Amino acid sequence: MSVQAVQCSSCGMCEVRDTISVPAEYTCRKCTQFQLLEDCVRDLELELDELRIIWEAETVIDKSYREVHTPRNEDTWVTVRKGKKQTVQRSPVAVPLYNKYTVLDPVGVGDLPGVSHGVQVSGTESVPVAQKGKGGRSRALVIGNCIVRGTDRRFCESERDSRLVCCLPGARVFDVSDRVFKILKGEGDQPQIVVHTGTNDIGRKRDGDVRQKFRELGWKLRARTNRVVISGLLPVPRASEERNREREQLNTWLQEWCRREGFRYLDNWRSFWGRWDLYKRDGLHLDQRGTNILGGKFANALREGLN
Repeated sequence: MSVQAVQCSSCGMCEVRDTISVPAEYTCRKCTQFQLLEDCVRDLELELDELRIIWEAETVIDKSYREVHTPRNEDTWVTVRKGKKQTVQRSPVAVPLYNKYTVLDPVGVGDLPGVSHGVQVSGTESVPVAQKGKGGRSRALVIGNCIVRGTDRRFCESERDSRLVCCLPGARVFDVSDRVFKILKGEGDQPQIVVHTGTNDIGRKRDGDVRQKFRELGWKLRARTNRVVISGLLPVPRASEERNREREQLNTWLQEWCRREGFRYLDNWRSFWGRWDLYKRDGLHLDQRGTNILGGKFANALREGLN
C-alpha cells in the first residue's frame, strides 16, 4: 500500500492518504464537514425566515382584531377652580362593536385545520360566493407558499371579481394537500387552479416522500377539477449548488408527472435563473418585480388554456 501527502482541492492543505482510494479532486474531511455545516445553516435560515413571516402575519391579524373589538376608554374631564377641585365625568357613550372587515374570500379561513400557517387571501372583492365570476367567467385561484405573496397584482388585475391568490406561509406540499378541499369549497364546478409549492420540502425529506405528497395532491385536485397548472420551483440564490440541483431534479419529475396526469406544467426556472436582481435581500423571496413576473406567468398559463 502506497501513501503520500494529498493536497485538498478546497483549502489547499495536505493530508496523508492512501493514493489508491483518493479521487482526482480530493476534498479533506474538514472541508467536507464544513460544507455540511453550511448546508445546515442555510436550512435553518430558511426555516427562520418562514417563522418570521408567520409571526408578522399573526401580528397583523392581532392588531386588526384589537382595533375592531377593543372599545375606547370613557373620557373623564377634570375642572379645576380656585380653591376647589371638581371632577365631572361625562355620560357613558355607547361604542358600537361590529366587524368592519368583510370576508375576502369564500374559504372558511379560520376553520382550516393543521399546522399554524396563516392563510392570506388577496385579489378578490367581497362578493357572494357564486359558481362563476362576473360575466360568467370561471373562478381562478393561485394556491401556494409565501412565494406567491404579491402575485395578485398581475394575476388578478383584470378580473378581480373572479380570481384570488391564497398564500399559505411556510407551507409544504402536504399542507397544501391538506387544505385544498377547504380552499376550493364553494368555488363552483371546474375552477382553474395554479399550484405553487415544494420549495420548503427540499432538503427536509427524501425525494420519494416529496413525490408521493405531490401524487396525493394530484388525486385531490383531480377529484375537484381537471383544469390544473403545476408551477415549477424557482431557483434560490442563497442556496447551495446541491440544493438548487435538487430543485431542478424535482422540476424534471414534475414536468413528466404532469404530462402523465394531464395537468399543465409551468416552467419558471429559465425565467429566474441568474436573475438574482428579482429577489429580496434574504435571497429567497421575490421582490415586487419578481412577483409581477411570476403573477404574469400565472395569468398567461390560464390564457393559453388548461387541459
